[in-house]
Amino acid sequence: MHARLLIHPLLFAAVLATVSPVALSQPAPFNLTAAVDAAWQRSPQARTLQARRDEMTAGQEAARSWIAGSPTVGLSERSDRWTERAGVREREVSLSAPVWLPGQVSARRSQAEASTDDLEAQIANLRLSLAGEVRERLWAVAAARENLAEAMNHQRFLDATADDVQRRVNAGDLARTDGMLAQQEALAAKAAVVDAQLKVREALFQYTTLTGLPDVPSATPEPIAVAPKEPHPRRLASRTAMQHAQASLNVVNKTRSEPPTVGVAFRRERDGYGAESAASVTVAVQIPIGTAARNRPLEAAARTELEKASAEARMTDEALKAEIDLARDRVAASEQSFNAASSQAALARQHAQLIEKAFRLGERGLAEMLRAQSLLHEAEVAERLQRVAIGLARARLNQALGVTP
Repeated sequence: MHARLLIHPLLFAAVLATVSPVALSQPAPFNLTAAVDAAWQRSPQARTLQARRDEMTAGQEAARSWIAGSPTVGLSERSDRWTERAGVREREVSLSAPVWLPGQVSARRSQAEASTDDLEAQIANLRLSLAGEVRERLWAVAAARENLAEAMNHQRFLDATADDVQRRVNAGDLARTDGMLAQQEALAAKAAVVDAQLKVREALFQYTTLTGLPDVPSATPEPIAVAPKEPHPRRLASRTAMQHAQASLNVVNKTRSEPPTVGVAFRRERDGYGAESAASVTVAVQIPIGTAARNRPLEAAARTELEKASAEARMTDEALKAEIDLARDRVAASEQSFNAASSQAALARQHAQLIEKAFRLGERGLAEMLRAQSLLHEAEVAERLQRVAIGLARARLNQALGVTP
């Protein structure tokens, strides 16, 4: 910004105070990992998935049980007290319960384990998704602040220019129209600063809503991961979903009918008054007969879920490869764009410096000098935003690689 220092010496301190926040920002008392943790604690989906861990534990305990339902206790008594009154009496106590067959127990245990693995994969995938949202909103704040910093620099320069032009107008060196033009440019710059401040507040509001934190961590570009994380959270979530669907289908295939019921009964009976009581034990098994009509809808639904999960797993694998390649290309493109923007900004500074010198010597008009400064302002905004774009592109690449802070 050397061209801007020729109008007013005090601008030097102002420019130093507003140099790129990305380049000079001090590390915040929290980092990106803490920001993701804060977003995780505030996420309703995250709290729901964590609460389901107890549900999975209960499911595993139930899957280890051989009892398929609630046991039943029965009490009965038969007597001719109200009819023949011969003293006939019979009492029976019974206990019965539905039980799983060995193959059914094994299938249900596998389903419970698959459900637990699927839940943990969903938790990891959701954390990666939240990390992506935090990254996007963090760099949105950084971009808004860069734009504000340059808008404030531009306003300071135009305020100083307007003051200098007005002094020259009062001295009779410049026309009154030049003073009016300089004041108009300064007021426009002030309005641009107000708009940029509003955009910073909006971006910060979005970030705070997500994380609950009042400010963003240091906007420093992330180091790029060497290789995709293994297992990748998105790929793992799709595969565990497919395994869970397969386990559910196995349970349906193993459960062709309702579980058999096993019961035991103790009976004591007497044939009449004076007769001795006799005791006996009864063991009973009831085996339901399964039908195709009962199992076909369950099997069709399970196969549908399996086909859906398989298709999503294939699409995830293909999408991940394409997203990683595209993210790498964006990183390379952002670096090239930054180099071009830096070169353009350097040329704009030199051009503005020459035009400003010519204006001070009376060889150029005010409008031409302001036009050169406007071009310089646009070039420096582009340079700042391209610096932010590099950080965002790196963050998106790590996101595609499955790197969770």
